[in-house]
Amino acid sequence: MEMSKIKEKAKQLGIQAGKMKKVDLIRAIQSKEGNFPCFETAKDYCNQLGCAWRKACLPANQFEKKYEQTKNLYLKKIKAEMETLSDKLADFKKQSQKTMGTGKADALVEIHKLEKKIEDLKKNAHGLAAASEDAWKITKQGVDNAWKELRGAAKKALAKFS
Repeated sequence: MEMSKIKEKAKQLGIQAGKMKKVDLIRAIQSKEGNFPCFETAKDYCNQLGCAWRKACLPANQFEKKYEQTKNLYLKKIKAEMETLSDKLADFKKQSQKTMGTGKADALVEIHKLEKKIEDLKKNAHGLAAASEDAWKITKQGVDNAWKELRGAAKKALAKFS
């Protein structure tokens, strides 16, 4: 933001800008608005999601770097866990083919339910990969909940037919 616009905002809030430096003026505005006066004090990441100065606080590459790293590590973890679960499910499917009668039918129903949950989780994870930083927490929470539900259902199903 240009200094003239910052000074105008300060004036609207009753702050005498005078010869204040840009950083000090923004911190004064943050304080007057009831926020932390922390402009340009963050090292790698800014957790003040509602701050009007957030994007100007860190250089863009640093601002996105930490968020992208966190997101990518999380997605790798989820992908690896889904692959492990898919492998277990494939083994379970092979074992169920040897089963006869209602046991086989029950196993196939459980397998189908788990496959559906895995597909839903993959869709949620894809949404997470495309989510902006602001949408990250909400989307991640949905993926976490779906993953927790899937793990519980898989554990229950595998225990039921073991």
